Amino acid sequence: MPKREQGPEGVVERALVRIRRDQQGRGLHRRATKGDPVAASSASAARFRYLDALDEAGDSMAISEIGQAIGVDRPRASRLTTELLDDGLVERRPNPDDSRYALVRLTARGKSLVDDVHATRRAAVAEALAGFTPEEARTFAALLDRFVAAWPREGSAG
Repeated sequence: MPKREQGPEGVVERALVRIRRDQQGRGLHRRATKGDPVAASSASAARFRYLDALDEAGDSMAISEIGQAIGVDRPRASRLTTELLDDGLVERRPNPDDSRYALVRLTARGKSLVDDVHATRRAAVAEALAGFTPEEARTFAALLDRFVAAWPREGSAG
């Protein structure tokens, strides 16, 4: 296999690929769901992004807002909503400001699943940082946060 560019851009790009592959392998999600088949299927990428967006919002959201937050169109967001409703991970309630639109929020079971996945991820991060000094870990966290904030996003200038 040919050696890839190993400048900072090449090293970071390869690291991101490895992280993406690990995430797509869903090993962390499987560990977090502890053998629960409904929870495991809900840990698929789009379904978990949906649950995570609701958790991050801290309140109910309209389906269109969820779709925008996770980067899917409204029909896909509606299908995900139906799947997650059927699994008992979200619930729908009337929007007091506009009865034409429903609001969706996490159920206790959905919140528990999100919390379990986050705890499993934090444990994996702690394991990965175990070989770092506390100062290195703080520096890495600050630089990673800065890197993610600077990441080019759709609709941003540049």
